[in-house]
Amino acid sequence: MLNPIVTFTFYFGLAITIILSETWTGLGLFFVLIVILLFINRGQIGIIFKQIKPFILFLPFFIFIYVIISFVFTNSTWLQIIAEAGIAISKLLLLVTVMSVYIISSKDQDLIRALRSIWSKSKLKWKWIDDIFIFLELTLRFYPSFQQEWDAINRSKRALGLKNENRKWGKVKSIANDIPGLIIQSYLKAENTANVMKQRGYGNVVPRGIAQTIAFKITDLMLLIALIIGIILTNYRAAL
Repeated sequence: MLNPIVTFTFYFGLAITIILSETWTGLGLFFVLIVILLFINRGQIGIIFKQIKPFILFLPFFIFIYVIISFVFTNSTWLQIIAEAGIAISKLLLLVTVMSVYIISSKDQDLIRALRSIWSKSKLKWKWIDDIFIFLELTLRFYPSFQQEWDAINRSKRALGLKNENRKWGKVKSIANDIPGLIIQSYLKAENTANVMKQRGYGNVVPRGIAQTIAFKITDLMLLIALIIGIILTNYRAAL
């Protein structure tokens, strides 16, 4: 199984290369690659499509805005504007799909744990690095619970017949009433967590230990170097 750092480098490099691509040939190659990635993660196709569905629904609006702005502020012909809009929208669609595949198929906590595994072996006494890791870990841990609480509130309102406001302004007012309570509750959880961390001696040992390390093998290093070289050569040597 690939190290999460190698996996992240692959998807990040693929996203950067898509952004820098300027030809339909290059975008076509990336489309084929993404189809292969979707086939590999075919068990998660439904979830991935759910992630990119809002972007697909707004595509006509994006295209309309892009064409109007290009027509007003540039001297390009209609054919040039349409071609440029097609490339720009294709890039965005491929980029959103790549990021969705990565988010669904990978675990953010594993990436942080892999980075911490390397950092813990360095024996460097830089507490601010540990602070960054703990911030990322707590953010990724509390954000899903925040979403679950928000969904629970909405389900409770629907069950009680209180959530029947379909107008946009009504939805804004409902959200404005609910958000302060959720923020205060999250703040109290964060404060309790900070107190527990102090009681357990956070910061007394730097770098922090890690219960289950993720090994970074020589094969992972070779793959990482090969990926970085491939990304650089693709972006600076090949005309995609």
